[in-house]
Amino acid sequence: MSFKYRLILQYDGTEYFGWQFQIEQPTIQGTLEAKLKQILSHPVRLYGAGRTDAGVHAHHQVAHFIYPRKLDPYRVRRSLNAVLPRDIRVSLMERVPHNFHARFSSIWKEYVYTIYNGETVPPHLERYVWHIRHPLDYGEMVKGARLFEGTYNFIVFGKGLKEGDTAIRTILWAGWEMTPPFLRFRIASRGFLRGMVRYIVGTLIDVGQRRLDLGTLAKMISGEYYPERVTKAPPHGLSLFYVAYPPDVFFEVPKT
Repeated sequence: MSFKYRLILQYDGTEYFGWQFQIEQPTIQGTLEAKLKQILSHPVRLYGAGRTDAGVHAHHQVAHFIYPRKLDPYRVRRSLNAVLPRDIRVSLMERVPHNFHARFSSIWKEYVYTIYNGETVPPHLERYVWHIRHPLDYGEMVKGARLFEGTYNFIVFGKGLKEGDTAIRTILWAGWEMTPPFLRFRIASRGFLRGMVRYIVGTLIDVGQRRLDLGTLAKMISGEYYPERVTKAPPHGLSLFYVAYPPDVFFEVPKT
């Protein structure tokens, strides 16, 4: 008999080479698995909802693991937070049914990208925003964001596809919020290509700086135009903000 547990995680990705385990580099998955092994005296494999890139943060990452014995989630969470580095925290741990999968059960993920559009960035924000000093055409950026909503072949805005993979994705919503000097871009989809959100943000900044017009952007999204280069926003402004699941994967877990 085995038991499945879900973790909700928050982390500052600055010092890590992304989510996915790497032998010679620190990663979020690798750090968590090492600390879980330390606490449980048993190796576990974590499965995450999304593979955040190097330098990308998470406000609400979700992961799960299977363990051969029943655990007290509250005690394990407290022990885990006590030994984890300060830039990774487990905000929730709970037992879940076996039909739950952190990645494949999710119905959408939302990312938030933050721009600081002002002269000087406060030092405590430097690691979490893309600093752009020059004025941006916010109205054009809002219009540009709307063009991404829907189902398209996003091959122009992603990397890392393997042979046979598809670049077709459906964007549920994409839009900007402005609270000067902050601009926040929110985008949701069931799945993203590697680097996709950062390419979209970089392209929209080109629109805001009037280096790219909306007509050309529409052609890029529809596949009518393939530029030689697409601007990619830096990683530190990006955060995995939320992962949503249908209610049927959270039926009451048996007490036994």
